[in-house]
Amino acid sequence: MTQRSHLLCYPGSRLLAILLLFLYGHAAAQETIGLNKDSLRRLLFSLREDTPRVHVLISMGQQFDYTQPDSAIYFYSEAGRLSRKLRYPAGFIRYVANYTDILNNRGKFEESLALNLQAIDTCLKYGLGGLSYIRAFMNTATVYQYKGEYATSAGYYLKALAVVEAGDYVQAASVIYNDLCGLYRNLEQPDKAIVYARKSLQLAEKDHDLLAAGNACINLGNSLKDKGQMSQGLSYIERSRAIGLQLHDSSLVETALIDIGDTHIKTSNPEKAIPAFREALSLARALGDVTGEAFALQGMAMGNFWTARYPDAERYLLQSIPLARDHDQKEVWRNSLMLMSDVQIALGHTKASLQYRRLYDSVSDALLNPALMKNIQELETKYEVEKKKHDLLQKDFLLEEKDREASRQRTWLIAAAASVLILTVLFVLSWRFSRQQQLLQQRTIKALEMERENVRLKAMLEGQYTERQRISQEMHDDMGSGLTSLIFLSRMLGSDGAPAAPAPGDIVLKMRNTAEQLVRKMNEVIWTMNHEQDTLDSLLAYIRVNTAEMLEHAGIDFRFDIEQPVPAVAVSQEFRRNIYLAAKEAVHNVVRHSGAGMVVINISAGGGRLEIRIHDDGKGFTISSGNRFGNGLKNMRRRTEQVGGSIEFVAGQGTLAIIRAPLPVA
Repeated sequence: MTQRSHLLCYPGSRLLAILLLFLYGHAAAQETIGLNKDSLRRLLFSLREDTPRVHVLISMGQQFDYTQPDSAIYFYSEAGRLSRKLRYPAGFIRYVANYTDILNNRGKFEESLALNLQAIDTCLKYGLGGLSYIRAFMNTATVYQYKGEYATSAGYYLKALAVVEAGDYVQAASVIYNDLCGLYRNLEQPDKAIVYARKSLQLAEKDHDLLAAGNACINLGNSLKDKGQMSQGLSYIERSRAIGLQLHDSSLVETALIDIGDTHIKTSNPEKAIPAFREALSLARALGDVTGEAFALQGMAMGNFWTARYPDAERYLLQSIPLARDHDQKEVWRNSLMLMSDVQIALGHTKASLQYRRLYDSVSDALLNPALMKNIQELETKYEVEKKKHDLLQKDFLLEEKDREASRQRTWLIAAAASVLILTVLFVLSWRFSRQQQLLQQRTIKALEMERENVRLKAMLEGQYTERQRISQEMHDDMGSGLTSLIFLSRMLGSDGAPAAPAPGDIVLKMRNTAEQLVRKMNEVIWTMNHEQDTLDSLLAYIRVNTAEMLEHAGIDFRFDIEQPVPAVAVSQEFRRNIYLAAKEAVHNVVRHSGAGMVVINISAGGGRLEIRIHDDGKGFTISSGNRFGNGLKNMRRRTEQVGGSIEFVAGQGTLAIIRAPLPVA
C-alpha cells in the first residue's frame, strides 16, 4: 500500500503548535502557560479587545483541538477576527496556523491554502521573519503536499529550510525534516527520506520532545519499510504508537495503527492487519479526520482482499474511493482504484475492472511524471546554490560570459557550423538512447502486467476452488445423508412387497418426505449459485416462499410484513446464503420446539441495514438451558457474523429472534 504521506509526515501546522511559546514574548503569552480551560475563560473575560486577548483565544481553541473541533473553530475564528481588526500580523499568523490544521483534517484544502497564502503575504508585507515566516511557508507546503502537488510543496519547504538552518530553531528543524521525509517518500526516494527522518528524530530526542519524536519514528519506520527493512521499520512505528498512548494523542495513535496494518499487509499477514485498520478507522471518524478515514478504509479493503473476502473488500473501497476523490487525496484515490480493479477481477467483473484501471492510470499521470521529478531536482539545485551563496563564482561567471561574448563575435561562423554538427550528433545519440529506454520500459511494463495477471488469476482460481469445496461439502453432508436414509427405508420393504414393519404406507411417506427434503436442498444450492438472484429483493422473496412452506406444513399460522420500498441493491452470494440459512434455522426452531400457534415475520431494509424479526407465541426459552437451539444457535451466529451482522434472541411472550446485517452501498 502506498504510504499515507500527509499523516506519516504530519502537517507542519499541527506540529508547529509546539512552537507556541516562541512566537510571542509579551505578558499575555506568559499568562496562558499551564492554565486550564476554566482559568483561560476567567482570563478571557478580564481582557479587553487587544493583542493579549488574541493569544488567549488561540490557547482556548487549542484546549478543544482534538476533542471538540467545532468549539476550537469558534475560538480560532474570534482570534482571526480580532487580529484583523487590530491589524496585528503576528496574531493573524497564529490564527491561520491553528485554524488551517482543522481544515486540513476535514479535507478542506482549498480554503486552507487560501488562508496560508494570506499568511505568507502578511509576513512579506510586515517584514515578519523567524518562526512566523517559517510557520507560514511550512503550512503552505503541507497543504500542497496534501493535494499531491509535490513540486510546489518542495519549493515552500526548501524556502523555510533555508531560514531554519540559518538560525537556531531546533524544534522547527525537527518538524521540517519530518515533513521533507514524507515528501521524498511520496516521490519514491526512500534514501533521502531516511536521511531526513533520522535528522528529525535526533533533534527531537535532543530536545526531549516526545510528540516530535513520535512523528519522526512514524516517518523513519515507513522509510525503512520502503527499503524492505520491515521488522526494523515496524519497531519504530510501534514505538510511535506507544508515545501516542502515553501522550493521549489519538491522532498519532491513529497514524501508527494505519502503518502497522500496512506493514502486516506487506509481510503477508492480512489477518493481523484488519484489527489495526479497524481501530484506526474508529479513531479517524471520532477525530473527523477524512484523510485518515480514507486510508483506514483502503487498508480494510486490502486486508479483506488478501483474505479472499472480495465482497467486503469492494464494500470498503466503495467508501474510500469517493472520500479520497472528494477531498483531493490523489494518493489514496489512486491506490484504491488499482485495488478495486483487482477486486472486480476476483469477482468476475472484467468490464468494471478495466474502467477502474483506466481511472487509476489517469490519476497516476497527475501524481508522478518525468516533468515533476525534473522540477524537484531543479528546486533542490536552486536551494543549494542559495544556501552556499557563491558570490565569487557568480562574479567569475560574469567575467567569463563577457569573454565568451567577445569570442562569439569573432568566430560566429565557426561556432554556428560547430553547433549544427554537435546538435546533429546529440540528436542521433538522444534518439538512440530514447529508443533503448522505451524498449526497456516496454519490457518492464510487460513483465509487471504478466506478474499482476498471474496474481489475479491465482486469486480467482482460489475463490472458485473454495466455492467448489463448499458446494461439495454441502452435497456430501446433506445429499449423502438423505440418500442413505432412502436406501435404508427402501430395504424395510420386503422383496415381494410384503410389509416388514412398520407399515408400508409409513415407510413410503418417510421416503417421500426425505426425497422432498433432498429436492428442497438441491434447489437451495442452485439458488445460491445463481448470480441472477444477487439482489436484496430476490433474497427476501426466497425467504418468504420457503419459510411460508415450512410453517404451512407444520400447521402454524403466520404473517409476513415487509416494509416498502425495498432498496435496489446487489448482495453477494455469501450474503444471500448466510442470511437465508440463518432465517431458515430460526423458523425451523419455531416449528420443532416452540409449540407456537402463530408466527409474525417482519422484514425491514432501511438505513443501510437489513433486519429480520421472527416472533412466535410459543412457550419461550432460556438460552442457558440449551433445550431449544443446540448447535443451531452457534450456526446462526456464525452465519450472521460472516456477513458482518448479528443475531439476538429475546424471551418473553413467546420468542423473538432478530437477525441484523449491513447492506452494501447502493
